[in-house]
Amino acid sequence: MRVTYLLIFVFLHCGCALKPADSPTVIECETPRTFYIIGHGWHTGIAVHREDLEEYVLSLENDLGNDDYIEIGWGDEKFYQAKTVTPGLVLQAILWPTPAVLHVVELTDSPQRYFSGSVVMEISVPQTGYEKLLAYIAESFARTNDNNITRLGPGLYGESRFYRANGVFHAFNTCNTWVIKAIERTGYPVANVSAVTAEDVLSQLQRGLDVNINCYSVRRY
Repeated sequence: MRVTYLLIFVFLHCGCALKPADSPTVIECETPRTFYIIGHGWHTGIAVHREDLEEYVLSLENDLGNDDYIEIGWGDEKFYQAKTVTPGLVLQAILWPTPAVLHVVELTDSPQRYFSGSVVMEISVPQTGYEKLLAYIAESFARTNDNNITRLGPGLYGESRFYRANGVFHAFNTCNTWVIKAIERTGYPVANVSAVTAEDVLSQLQRGLDVNINCYSVRRY
């Protein structure tokens, strides 16, 4: 009997010892897609593949050339389009909610080369997240009753133009707030969607350089 108990004891303990360790959880990531955040000092913009955004904003096909990338920025209607920036324009943009515009630029090279003098952050996100980013940008274009976008005039540099945008600009809802909310749509873990400065946006993306985030990556140029 003692021998039988001993054999059972050995069998159970050997069985436990031979049990394979649990495999680490494997996270399946969707096909990665990339976009870029451009730091222009006080202002940030988003660069995406032209053809991708054209699928969401069909009217853009009539306005844009054949370059691979475009940059989109959002901001105060008068301040953004002003030939000369005055203290009055600055105060008006900061103190009162004002209409907004979108600035769309055709890039004749990759974002990191076209904006070689600026901070450029390349963000890799899952396909679904990228599609949500494109939808967010598309939703920012103001539409007419027949669902067309409204062209306002030439842009600030290169081949660029302004469009009427949805939303209002004010001290707590700036171009950088618009950008950080776009990033948040992708699923990238941002800490604060109320960012109002370019530094707020770039510092949150910097976290991706320092910490491994499943299915998301960041590269700085």
